[in-house]
Amino acid sequence: MNPKNAFGEGTLFDVTNHIYALFMTNVYFVLSNIICLFFFLALEPTFSNITIYFLSLIPTGPAITALFYSIGKLIREKELSPLHDFIHGYKINFKDTMKFWLPLLLVLYILIVDVHYFNSNLSMINNVLSVVFLIGIVLIMILSVNAFLIIAGYKFRLKDIWKLSVYYSFKKVKITFGNISIIIISLFLLSVTSKFLILFIASLICYSFLLNSKGLLEDVKQNFVDSQKNPS
Repeated sequence: MNPKNAFGEGTLFDVTNHIYALFMTNVYFVLSNIICLFFFLALEPTFSNITIYFLSLIPTGPAITALFYSIGKLIREKELSPLHDFIHGYKINFKDTMKFWLPLLLVLYILIVDVHYFNSNLSMINNVLSVVFLIGIVLIMILSVNAFLIIAGYKFRLKDIWKLSVYYSFKKVKITFGNISIIIISLFLLSVTSKFLILFIASLICYSFLLNSKGLLEDVKQNFVDSQKNPS
C-alpha cells in the first residue's frame, strides 16, 4: 500500500488541513479584533470617527502578529494547531508588538489628521504638504508589513526592526512591489464587494504576504539571526 494513500497523508489531506487551518486561524483573528471590526462595520467612514477607529485598533497589532506567526508555521511545517498556535504567537510577541504598534498608530493618527487639515484649508503649500504626508502614510504602511513579518518570526530590538524593514524594502524590490500589489488587490476587492469581506480573507491575505516574502525571511534568518534564538 502506498503510504501516501494512508489516512492522514497525501495531497488531499494536506489541502484540507490547510483549508481548515486557514479558516480557524481567520476565526480567531476576527474574534481577537471584534471591537475594531464592530466599529469598522457599524460606523460611517467619516473623519469625525477617526479617534474611535484608532482606539479600537490598539488590540489589532498583537492579533496581526499572531496571524503571521500561525500562518508562517503552517507554511513551514505543513501543519498547525490553530487555537494553540494563535494564542502562543499572540503571547510571545505581545510585548514587542505593542512597542512597535502603539507609536505606529500614533504617527498614523497624526499624519491623517494633518492631511485632513491640509485638505480643508486649500492653498498651494497645503496641497504639497498633503501629498507629502499621504506618501508618508503609504511608505509607513509598506514598511509595517515587513515589520510584522520580522516580529512574528524573530526577536529584534525595535530600532533594528525598523532598520531591517527599510533595508529589505529596497533590497528586495520585487517582494516589496508584490506586497504592495496584495494590498491594492485586497482594497479593490473590499471596494467592489462589501467591507464584510474582511471577516473572511484576513488569513488568505496573510498567507499571500508570507508566500511572497519567503526570500526576505530566509535572508533575515541567514544574515541576522542566531538560529538558536529563533522563537518559531
